[in-house]
Amino acid sequence: MKLTDKVALNDGETVEDLGDGFRIIQGSDEFRFGTDAVKLSDFAVLHSGDRVMDLCTGTGIIPILLHKKQPTVSVVGLEIQQQMAAMAQRSVKLNDLTDKIKIVQGDVKRIRDLYPAESFQVVTCNPPYMKNNTGKQNQKESITIERHELLCDLSDCVEAASYLLPSGGRFYMVHRPERLADIMAVMRTKNVEPKRLTLFASAKGKPPRLLVVEGQKNRSNGLIVQIDTGEAL
Repeated sequence: MKLTDKVALNDGETVEDLGDGFRIIQGSDEFRFGTDAVKLSDFAVLHSGDRVMDLCTGTGIIPILLHKKQPTVSVVGLEIQQQMAAMAQRSVKLNDLTDKIKIVQGDVKRIRDLYPAESFQVVTCNPPYMKNNTGKQNQKESITIERHELLCDLSDCVEAASYLLPSGGRFYMVHRPERLADIMAVMRTKNVEPKRLTLFASAKGKPPRLLVVEGQKNRSNGLIVQIDTGEAL
């Protein structure tokens, strides 16, 4: 175990610079954040004083990036895996953000046992992308849980968001384009109307490889779609 100036690091963990004085702890053999977390935090619209829930928070990268973007928000990061939640908690402490960000170990599917209905203005989510029993699974179970719908699926995440948001509340999710039909169907079923969608491709003429979507609780239909080819993924 190594010591930084504020927290202890476990074997295989490193501290990475996020810019502007922010840092995050990552494990060499654990799930590591990528472009999708950055795209989601950039896409989310935050208002001063918003209370934000980040579902499937993993390393805690999205709560930290959201605070970096809008320091007046308070963020709760919900993570089911104990070791990931503990690492995220240490990253929050490393950045002196314990008064702004709270990491909670808990199950998205039991959200009603954890928080009152309509208690957040914004919900963000970087969920597992792959359906269970599809694609190649990592030998390390914790990484498989982050990538595959083993412990929660798309419907569970959107249902939790719908429960947590009041009418007009905003839901932001990053996902893969091949799941777009599922995403639109589930969001409408859960009364979260898709309002804004951006598809990211690495270059013109290339198929999109990532999407971010905004839904609003109990709102009328009308979807704005954009294509972004400005940055390689």
